[in-house]
Amino acid sequence: MQFCELNEQEYTAFAKHHQYGSFMQSKEAYDIKAEGGWEGAYLGVKEKDEIIAATLLVSMPVMKKFRYFYAQRGFLLDYKNKELLKYFLGNIKDYCHARKGLYLRIDPYVCLQERDINGDLVEGGFDNHDIVQNLIDMGCHYCGETKGFRDDQQVRWMFVLDLEGKDADTILKEMDQQTRWSINKTVKMGIDVRFLSYDELPIFKKMMDHTSERRGFKDRELEFYQRQMRCYGEENVKVPYAVLDLDKYEANMQADLDNQLKEKAEVEEMLAKQPNSKKFNKRLKVVDEAIEIAQRRLKEAQELKAKEGNELPLATAFFITLNGNEMIYLSSGAYDEYMRFNGPYAIQWTMIQYALNHGFKRYNFYGTSGDFNKEADDYGVYLFKKGFGGHVEELVGDFILPIDAMMFAIYNRLKKIV
Repeated sequence: MQFCELNEQEYTAFAKHHQYGSFMQSKEAYDIKAEGGWEGAYLGVKEKDEIIAATLLVSMPVMKKFRYFYAQRGFLLDYKNKELLKYFLGNIKDYCHARKGLYLRIDPYVCLQERDINGDLVEGGFDNHDIVQNLIDMGCHYCGETKGFRDDQQVRWMFVLDLEGKDADTILKEMDQQTRWSINKTVKMGIDVRFLSYDELPIFKKMMDHTSERRGFKDRELEFYQRQMRCYGEENVKVPYAVLDLDKYEANMQADLDNQLKEKAEVEEMLAKQPNSKKFNKRLKVVDEAIEIAQRRLKEAQELKAKEGNELPLATAFFITLNGNEMIYLSSGAYDEYMRFNGPYAIQWTMIQYALNHGFKRYNFYGTSGDFNKEADDYGVYLFKKGFGGHVEELVGDFILPIDAMMFAIYNRLKKIV
């Protein structure tokens, strides 16, 4: 085995098809880090000129004299191959030490144990606690099986919908009934979804600001989203924007009202012949209620059109599509006033179909806290994702490898890294 630096092309070719690959391990992810002032290198192990392990390793100054190193989403290797892991980690440590490293963080894109849609363990499912132990045995400090979100860590829990071998009809049928109803409602109302360009990102940010204020979280700056699209490329970042075409909505509501009035006329004609029919009297009551709803919606459409013009903004979201294996849903915003139009459902359904049409195997709803109790702060968001079907994924978590053990002990007491 030979430890070495890799060039961009050979690293990218290896990372693209690795089972533990993530968009965060890409050349584009390195470009984002570099814009933020990080330095980096592609490192690997070759055996008979074939790459058998690799990582994107980035670093930044800490405590003036030292550097913090980070293997974003971990190494690309077989973590159960202890010989390879020991060789690679040992050489990585030497590499960091030669560059005044203080410590290294690793957060592998590897699931810990198999879970179902409710977050419960699957009986007889896979268990990768041996990977955790292998890293501990080699000197890494384990940050634990954490829950929740931290600013200094990537998400540890995710919600994923498998797409492989499925079509749109199958996925729609497997959804929760309420989710399916909400999607069908958006289709009936005529909600349009288009992709925002780089120059239109302020539209996305405006809606994110509204959402962050409503839900009580601090959103990223506009520059963060611009950098993502700039570095990953507009072809690999999708920002769907859901709007209600009010001309179309008014026409749909008018058509619905006309259909209900037509049905009422037919029922009344039948009642004229059979005035004591319980069936037709009951049907007339249902139709009258439907007419009342249709009239109310038509009036709403006309009032919204007078207020907003032809287009009513509803919701938006931010997706990374760089990794051809999975689509990543990172963030989203919606106007609270118009949540009844189900704009977020229109976006998710549009993007699920996009993923299917472009050959993605996984639709990753991404972060969840790992707390599936009704009292959890993000329980409503989890329920929204769960409605589309899928399963919970629990990653192994974060590991810290001290490079300068004495100085790291001091730093850790101050910063509580692990």
